Amino acid sequence: MRTIIYVVSAGTQWKAKCEHCKEQTTNTQLEAIKYAKSHVAGLPAGSLSKILIQGDGGQWRAEWKYGQDPFPPRG
Repeated sequence: MRTIIYVVSAGTQWKAKCEHCKEQTTNTQLEAIKYAKSHVAGLPAGSLSKILIQGDGGQWRAEWKYGQDPFPPRG
């Protein structure tokens, strides 16, 4: 199972939310990213997780993956 944490704009604030963790509302995008990273760091070793960050225009601007990829590319 992969944990996906979304960092999204919420009006003048930012939220870090996922299916299996408590939603966190912060004043800045950086604080929401820090919360997401700390949540990922607390997962068991080898856990698959991903952080998706939404830009100001609503487009996804960054994606960070953690853990071992079950389908790594050949080569």
